[in-house]
Order: sequence, then structure tokens, then C-alpha cells
Amino acid sequence: MDDNIRNPLDTKINALIEKVFLITLSKDPPKGSRAGQQMVFMEEVAQGCEESTLLNLEVLEQALFERIILFNPSDYLIPSNVTTSDTEDVAQTKVLLYLYGCYVRNSEVANLNDSIATDTSQKIKGLIFRNACTSLKQPDLFEGQNLSNQILDIFKLGDENQSLKERFISETVKEVFADSDSEQEGFEALRAVFNPAFVELGRSLRSASLVSMERWIMPFLQVFVSDKSNPQLGHLFLDFTSPAADAQGIKYSESILGQLLSLSIMPRNHNGPYEFFDNPLNTNRSAYDNLSSTLWNYTKLHLEAMHTFVKGFLLIGGEVRSKMLDWIGKCLHANVPRGQIWNTHQMQSIFGNMTTAPDSFSVNLAGVLLRLCQPLLKPQLKVMIVDPTYCSVKESDKISKGVHMKDTEKETCLLPVEENEERLEADKYNFVTECFFMTHKAIDLGFRVCIEKFFRMNRELHRLQGAYQDALAGGMSGGAADVSNNIMNMLSSQTQQFLCLQNMLREPTTDQLLLQFYEASSIWLTQVAARDASKIDALDKAKGFAPQTVDQVNLPSSNAISKVLKCIPEYIMENIVGYLQFSRHFDSQPLRVDVDAQNNIFTMILVFMGSSERIRNPHLRARLAEGLESLLPKESEGFNFSAALFTSHVHRLEIIPNLLRVFVSIEMTGQSVQFEQKFNYRRPMYAIMDYLWKIDEQKQCFRTLEREAIRNIEAEDPPIFLRFINLLINDAIFLLDDSLSNLQQIRQLQAAEDAGEWASLPANERQQNVANLRHLGMHARYDNILGRDTINILQLLTSETKEIFCHSSMVDRVAAMLNYFLLNLTGPKKGNFKVKDKREFEFDPANTVLEICRIYTNLQECDAFCLAVSQDGRSYSPKLFEYAEQVLSKYTL
Repeated sequence: MDDNIRNPLDTKINALIEKVFLITLSKDPPKGSRAGQQMVFMEEVAQGCEESTLLNLEVLEQALFERIILFNPSDYLIPSNVTTSDTEDVAQTKVLLYLYGCYVRNSEVANLNDSIATDTSQKIKGLIFRNACTSLKQPDLFEGQNLSNQILDIFKLGDENQSLKERFISETVKEVFADSDSEQEGFEALRAVFNPAFVELGRSLRSASLVSMERWIMPFLQVFVSDKSNPQLGHLFLDFTSPAADAQGIKYSESILGQLLSLSIMPRNHNGPYEFFDNPLNTNRSAYDNLSSTLWNYTKLHLEAMHTFVKGFLLIGGEVRSKMLDWIGKCLHANVPRGQIWNTHQMQSIFGNMTTAPDSFSVNLAGVLLRLCQPLLKPQLKVMIVDPTYCSVKESDKISKGVHMKDTEKETCLLPVEENEERLEADKYNFVTECFFMTHKAIDLGFRVCIEKFFRMNRELHRLQGAYQDALAGGMSGGAADVSNNIMNMLSSQTQQFLCLQNMLREPTTDQLLLQFYEASSIWLTQVAARDASKIDALDKAKGFAPQTVDQVNLPSSNAISKVLKCIPEYIMENIVGYLQFSRHFDSQPLRVDVDAQNNIFTMILVFMGSSERIRNPHLRARLAEGLESLLPKESEGFNFSAALFTSHVHRLEIIPNLLRVFVSIEMTGQSVQFEQKFNYRRPMYAIMDYLWKIDEQKQCFRTLEREAIRNIEAEDPPIFLRFINLLINDAIFLLDDSLSNLQQIRQLQAAEDAGEWASLPANERQQNVANLRHLGMHARYDNILGRDTINILQLLTSETKEIFCHSSMVDRVAAMLNYFLLNLTGPKKGNFKVKDKREFEFDPANTVLEICRIYTNLQECDAFCLAVSQDGRSYSPKLFEYAEQVLSKYTL
């Protein structure tokens, strides 16, 4: 047909088709405005259309199929004697890349303000997807082509058409399902192509790091959450990334999603390698700070991307949402061994740890869940619709009630469940509730475990530094140089590991979210615990047991305790305390300046710490005292926001009564409390008391409690203050006895070593002696630190609450104790406790004697006390105070 008499509409449609598909039926190169445009001449199709060289939609059906199976399109280029920037696209041999290119060009046509172009473009689009569908369902037609890699190649293209790429994949997937007889058939066809693509993605992720992930990876993954109307995409990814039902925890971190969550400042594997902070002993502060800042920024961006990705599955809703929550729930359950005591206190090489996910994955998972929890925080504070009975749901009811976490009903809760007691349960649990408990469990297995590891590593580094200094002090001759070099290498390696862990835990954005989450958790805990049981327990289980509103809290509270406390896991409290301790160690900026958060956490601690009716476990209440100590202002700071907590908080006068209750409860458990554990419990309580003593109204609390104790001193149930000072006296006596016994043994071992007696012993006995000396030294150090603090509190109390110490039921014990101390520390046998380096064991007898003498002087005006001192037949003699004077005169105190 002559070009001059062609139908303009036919010409227009031909031009559109040529523009989109880069094919032609004309042997002649384009002219006019399209001169120089290369196309592929569809020779066989042209031969069947001898009457016209114009492409139309009917001919296109055959022409497009011929084009995508054409083995060598470059042999049919017109013109063939040039190479342009478009030649590669025109002669593209990869079917999916070619069809994607057609889709992009067709989208440009569709945007033209032309009804003919728009209508033609719509029909062309359908044809593109039918052929894309054919390629996925019948890959054998395209021999030698790797369609899985081609899907990835689309995202490796340098263009910025992310939304077009997402739509192309999504529409192709929809077409596959539409062309399949069943959903199962569609999934089988798609998995055959997508699963190898996921495998290839996994290979790329194994060589990725926090700072060097290939740019195409996240855009490709975003496809699977890009279209809410196409949930099958979400299923494709989640099915591939979900380990078997009984898989170990590490399998979750090895999955595609897990590998993404393992990109961190810490290594993706338990055994390293550690990427950052190498050569830490020779790095200056500026370089360290710059690297930290850079890594924190990468971490922030990565966690934001992962949050968007995970949230995408949840927003799709339905089965995809449930499958995503199921992945998280099963992952947390499979990694429970991470958080168990036998695991957290062992080195990384033990078998148990190697079957669970590494620190990098665990902390990042918690970081993503924290970001999902943002609506629970201020100002929205949706935490108030969290149902506290979530963890009471039995396994058989979980699916029907929308609970995806496993074994939650086995968690240790704030209050125990009586035998055959049925706990409260709601009919259904909302996403906010599930997100809250999942996040706390993830923090328990991630942050809490890593914070414990941080403090252990910190102690180990101090030990290594001491060993290195000892090695240097011993000279560098012989094998000593090798020993010191080995220690230095260990110090360098462990410092690098320590800095990686520290920086992972201190990423500022996550740190801020943690504080806000703990504040919200504290508000929720306070509302649940302080509200009268009748306002919660009687609620309709169809509506659930969430507190809903924030009511005023009054302390002390006489409200009946709600049964929902039997459903709230202890790990929520542990998470909050661990954060407070870690934040104090680093003087965390978010905690320092957020007065509201401080106040809300402070209130929660006061509600629970002294109340065995709200927390049965006295050890957990003692942990809350440790959290309270973390809120004390540091001595160097003077007055600050933390100080205001103890002077201005509305419930500040509840601190001391609550503190004494938890102090006493540690002794009343009927359990054998390990000495080191008691040391860790007592120390923060003494620190709080010492600080509060400087505040007049707090000192008055002690006086009030003393008066109450004197009034009820003969009561069958002894007053709290009386029980407290009795325990102080018991502790003081025990600690001094234990300390002096240990120091005496240390002195004997040191003397034997100095005399050369160890040299003749077999190696194993020498090692045993070294171990004994170290153990005795550690024990003596604990004794002396805690003993010093105990004597200090006794000295403070006897300066203001003298009457109870002089009461007839107490005075003989007090006098006998003081005399006994003085005789042992200043009398003829004091030399038995003389060790080489008293400072190593925190042994300061002169200062202890001074504190004891202050107690004597505090009580000197009490005749009953003076009489009891002189009538003590065990330790008193006329020379007792002469001994003390001789000791004190030797020291400038």
C-alpha cells in the first residue's frame, strides 16, 4: 500500500506499536522525526502481511510472540550499520527485560493526552502481561534463558522507575493466577521462578554488610509488599523465608528476612568476623566518634527500611498479616534459649548459643518491632488498649483469639497462679496488644541478653588490663614478653568486640524509642496495678481487660489487686531495669532530659517495688531497687532532673517505706540467696538510703518509721523498721566475720607463696592455690564493700533514730556488736588480718574503726547503751577504747 494513501489512524497505531516494542514490518529505515531510530525487522511476520507494512493490534499478537522467542534479534536490526545508545534495548534477548522495557515505554504512551493512544496503550499492556505470563508458565519456550535472574536484573537496571518495576512484577503475577486453573497451580509456576531468585538474593546478602549492601536488594524486596490487592506476592516471599515449624532459632537468622535483620555493627555470625573498630588500642577519640556516628546513621537507615518492609506485610492484612506475625512469634519462641541463664552466662562457643540467632539479628528484630510500636507511645499512647491477659491464652485457643506467640502461657508472671485456677482471658486480642508483648519479648532476647554480655565483657576487659599491668610489672625478660604480648593481643581483640557491641546497643534513634517504649510500658503497668480490681476484673471479656484510660494514682494504695497481674510476664520489668542500668553507665542523654519519662518510670517502680501483693518474686522487686538507684543523680552533677525526682515527685515519700519492705523481703523468701546475689541487691539499696539521708523530709521518714516501730515493738508481726535494723546488725556481724576469716586465709596463702612453699607443689596444686587465693580475694572484697556500706547506714541511723537502738530489746545486741567489731579490728589479734595489699580487697580497717566510733558517739548520751557496752562480757575490756585510739592515731582521717 502506498504510504501517501495510508489511513492516518493505522499509521498512528503503527507508530505507537513501533515506539513501544521497537519492532517494524518495514525494511526501510525510519524517516523524518524518527530517522536514526533502530528497530528489529520482523521478517516472517512481514512476509505474512504483504499488503501492508503497518503493525496493528491484531498482527501485534503474533509479532510480539515471534519477537520474544527470536534467538538473535541483532541480526534483524534496521538500520544495521549503526550502534546507538538504544541498540542494547532494541536487540534485547532476555524476554522479561524486553517485556519490562516495553511496559515502561507503553507507560509513557499512556500518559499522553490522547484517547486513541490511551486506548491502544491499555490493550498493549494486556498483551505485554499475557506474554510475561507465558514466559513464567512455559519457560521451556525460552531455551537458555534464566528467568529468575532476569527478575533480579530488572531491579539492577540503573533507572529510577521503582513504581513501574513493582507494577510490572505485580501485574505479571496477577496474570499468572488469572491464567491458572487453581491458586495452587499459579503458586507452583511462580515458585519455580521466584524461589531461585530468592536463592540468588541470599547469595548476595551473604556478602553484604551494614555499609555495603547492593542497591537493588531493597527495591526488589519492596515489590512483595507493594500491592495490597495482590497478597500472593507477600505469600511468595514469606513462604520462602519461613523455616520449618520445629526449626532452631538460628534458622530464622539464616533466612532471607533473617539475613537482612543480621546486617549490623555486630557480626552476622556468632564467631565473627568483626568488621569495625579494628586496632582499637591505637585509635584516637575523634576517629572513634566519627566511625560511631557513621555506623549509627547506617543502622538508623537500615532499620527504617526494614520497618517499612515488615510493616508492608502487616498492612496487606488477612493471611499475609497473620503469616508475618506467625514468623515473628515462632522466631521468638525458637530463640528462647538465648535468654536462659545457662546460656547468657556462658561463652559464645557453647552448643546452646550456636543454635540460636546471633546478637546482630536479635537486637535488630527488637529495633524493627520498636518502630512498629510507635503508635503505642506518646502522644497517641495506644498502649492503653493493650490487654494484660495476652499471656494467659492456652495454646489450643491461640489461633481463634489471634495470638501468634508460642508458650506465652508458660511465662513467669508478676503473681503466681494457684493450682487449678483459671486466669482471665479476652475473646480476641488486637494487633497493638500483640505488638507490645512481641516487642518486650524481642527486647528480652535481644537487648537484655546483650546488656548482660556488655557488663560481663566490661569486667573481663578490666581483668585483662590488670593482668597486662601485672605482666609489665614483672619485667619483660624470658617468656614474660610473650605473656604480655599475648595479653595485649587478647585485649585488642576483646576491645574491638566490646566496642562493636556497645555501639550496636547505643544507636541514638533506637535508644530514644526504647525510653519512650519503657515510659509507655510503665504508664500501662501503673494503671493496671494501681487500679482497683473491680474496675478491671469485672470487665466483659468480649471487650477485653485493657485499662483504656490514664487515671490518677494514689500511694499508698488500699485498692484490691487485679488478677491480671497473674498474666503479665516478669521480663517486662527486667527489660526496664536493664535499660536504666545501661543508660546510667553511659549517662544516656534521652533519659537525662526526659523529665516525664523519668517521672512515669519512677512511679511504676514505687507502685511495685515494696508490694509483694503486686510482685511475688522478691528478687524482681530487688531488681526494681537497682532500677531506682540508676535514677539517682551522680555526685558530680549536683542538682539536675534526677535530683528533682527525689525532692519533688508526688510519691517521693513512699521511697523509704518501699525500700525497707523490699530489703526485708529478700531475707524472708525461705530460699538460699547466694552471697553474691545478696551483695548485688543490698548495694543499690544502701546507695539510695545514703543519698536520701541528705534530704531532710526523707530523713524524717526514717524518724516516722522509728516512732511507729517503738510503739509496736512487742507486736506479733514486728514493725518494718525493727526488722530492717535487725537485719542490718545481722549483716554487719556476718560480713565482718566472713571478711576476717577470708583475710586470715589470704594472709596464710600469701605467706606460704612468699616462703617458696608453692614451688615444690605439683602444677595442679599450684593452680588450685592460685584459684583459691583469687576466690577468697573476691569474696573478701564483696564482704568489705558491703560491710562498709552496712556500717555507714548504721552510723547514719544512729545519728537520728537513736531511741530504737537504745531500747531494752535492742541495746545489748548493738553494744555487743560494736565491741566485737572494735576488738577484732584494733585488739591484739588484728595482725592476723594483715594482707599484702589491703586496697585489692577493699579492706580499710582504720576507716571502719572510725565509723564504729562515730556510732558509739552517736549513742553516748544513752545511759542504757553505755551500761550495755561496759557489761558486755564477750568483747569489752578497759583497754578496748585504748586499742581503738592507738589505731586511729596512726591515720590522718
